[in-house]
Amino acid sequence: MIKIRDFAEIAQVATSTLRYYDEIGLFKPVYVDPDTGYRFYAIEQLLRLNRILALKDLGLELGQIVQLLDEEVSIEALQGMLRLKQARLQQHIQDEQEQLVRIEARLRYIAQEGHRLAREVVLKEVKPLTVIAGYTHVAGFLPNRQYANALLAMLKQNAICPAGPVLYIYHEGTSETIDFNVEVAVPVEPGSVNLAKLSPDWNRRVVLRELPAVSIMASLIHHGNPHGSVEAYQALGVWIQTNGYTVTGPCRKLSLRWSGELDDYLTEIQYPIEMKR
Repeated sequence: MIKIRDFAEIAQVATSTLRYYDEIGLFKPVYVDPDTGYRFYAIEQLLRLNRILALKDLGLELGQIVQLLDEEVSIEALQGMLRLKQARLQQHIQDEQEQLVRIEARLRYIAQEGHRLAREVVLKEVKPLTVIAGYTHVAGFLPNRQYANALLAMLKQNAICPAGPVLYIYHEGTSETIDFNVEVAVPVEPGSVNLAKLSPDWNRRVVLRELPAVSIMASLIHHGNPHGSVEAYQALGVWIQTNGYTVTGPCRKLSLRWSGELDDYLTEIQYPIEMKR
């Protein structure tokens, strides 16, 4: 038998938790010394305690935990519930980290009033591009990158070489519930792709089209975490407005370097513009 203090250390719980579980009848020691009141546990009890703690981490009430233990929930079911909770927590952590990066970018923009980035705006002419493209309704960085990676993998399987970096083109949403239709486009050499030869799944999901030429494209390079690109977007928007231009088409975002550490990513943000009339 193991003293409560040692058992708590092994189980990585507080002794007060073990005492409370004993008091409510959820997890009782195998022996209580009648003279001293000291509680003693058996190492075999770790399995039940871990089940209790796992169910508690799932957000269940103690009454629900007792019911599930009485029903002898299977290990497979418990593992499934924990994996689902794990995925939700990971997504929550990821969302919080992305929000922190966006806050930092907004703070930098406020402190600099957009002046530093505004000086880096470049005007250039963009030639027409042949692209193979698919569409999503998710504007987030990670889902779109995952879609782009799947598209690039499909091209590689079909021996199709990209002719440039992946573009993300943000078209206006088609309904009140959809903010953007995101076009994920990979430039290819004209005549190098025959959609009929692709698998039926991809054949239905992608199109082959030509992006039109743009006579004046306002461009700005963002070096850093893509979640912090708000700073670059706002500086570019302010520059366009203050220099007498107007936006004439959807924004294009080019993934010049989207691998390695997020802080070392290179993203080019482009807006087609013309002088205000």
